[in-house]
Amino acid sequence: MNTNTSSHDFKNRSYGLKELAVLYFPNIAPASASTRLKKWITTTPALMDALARTNYRLTARILTPRQVQLITDEFGEP
Repeated sequence: MNTNTSSHDFKNRSYGLKELAVLYFPNIAPASASTRLKKWITTTPALMDALARTNYRLTARILTPRQVQLITDEFGEP
């Protein structure tokens, strides 16, 4: 359940990694947000395994809706 009280409604769709990262970390630079989101992903083995089954690579710049769903299932909606 999303307890975020922000005014936007999160939509599950394809996102650029940086675009999604900025939603999770709106108060830091986009490049830093991307680095931080990648760190979250790489330090969560079950998520990495699930993403690997979707052909996710750490160098990916675009996330599919399925990959976004796996990330938001793990970390909650931004």
